[in-house]
Amino acid sequence: MQIEAILPAMAEEDSEGVVDHTDVRVRALTAMHVLRELIPWDGYALSAWDAGSGTHRHVTLASEGYSPEVQDHMNDGFVAQNPGFQLLHTRVSRALRWSDLARDWHVKFASTYSAEEVLIPAGFKEGATMCLRLPDGRYTGALHVSWANAKAASDEARNTIERFRPLLAIACDLLRTAHRGADRMGPDAHAVLVSSEGKVADMPGRSTGPVLAEGSLLRMLLARHANLLGRRRYLWADSEGACHRIETIPCRGQLSLVVEQQIPWPFGLSQREAQVLYLIAEGYSNPQIAAQLYISPRTVSTHVEHILGKLGCQSRAQLAAIAVSADLLLIEEALGSGL
Repeated sequence: MQIEAILPAMAEEDSEGVVDHTDVRVRALTAMHVLRELIPWDGYALSAWDAGSGTHRHVTLASEGYSPEVQDHMNDGFVAQNPGFQLLHTRVSRALRWSDLARDWHVKFASTYSAEEVLIPAGFKEGATMCLRLPDGRYTGALHVSWANAKAASDEARNTIERFRPLLAIACDLLRTAHRGADRMGPDAHAVLVSSEGKVADMPGRSTGPVLAEGSLLRMLLARHANLLGRRRYLWADSEGACHRIETIPCRGQLSLVVEQQIPWPFGLSQREAQVLYLIAEGYSNPQIAAQLYISPRTVSTHVEHILGKLGCQSRAQLAAIAVSADLLLIEEALGSGL
């Protein structure tokens, strides 16, 4: 049987590569409905890793036969503390049952907290867990299956579960949009994820680089003004005056992808000229710009003349239009740093 032939829609996406949480749940339920017809079970949970939380936390995409308490444990305590899960996550690519863990890996799962305090009291005597990874190795989630009768957890059942791994890994990929956005920026681009609550998390498989690193000024700015992020492109000047292109891309699940790349200053602008240009676009007069930047009005006039020449403009209105259309606004001014 070709699993891929049964669920061709599971691997599809829309024209922009967008998969929202509703789509993910529909795909998960579709896959698990087919699997349920092949393998009788008494409980299961398909859990996606919520990488945007910056923690080990998982979220349930589809479940049956598990109480809310069991689901909560499988998404939190089981992932964080169970030795069986740690083995599966770091060393084993296949699905493992409790009996497999005891026989082949010397992990007495039935004696762990997860079994003694959660699963067995819920009526389960055997189970299997399978970690889900995409072809590039990125972890997306896990499938947990439980049986009240240990004999039902046959080798055939385990092998059938494993055949669903590629499709379930796709269904659990909550960061598909974010990764496609980062990939479009090239392999050297740095990235982070920002939640609507202001939580900034590292992007799995991507370096933050120094500009987006933990404790950096830009990272603090993004956290403070997460509610203002939209699909925009900005400029950022680092402490040495180098220019960086910052792109913010809204993703599903109230997340924003922030991608950074170092670039030459556009149009040959200097950092100070970029600041002046931003204030021109905001409608500031030369005296107002001078007061804002703590420089003389004459110096501002000189900067404006240079900017007009570099951008080939005849008026401040033209400068303002180009600043917006060419994405020349500085992110710290646009968001209002307050730092």
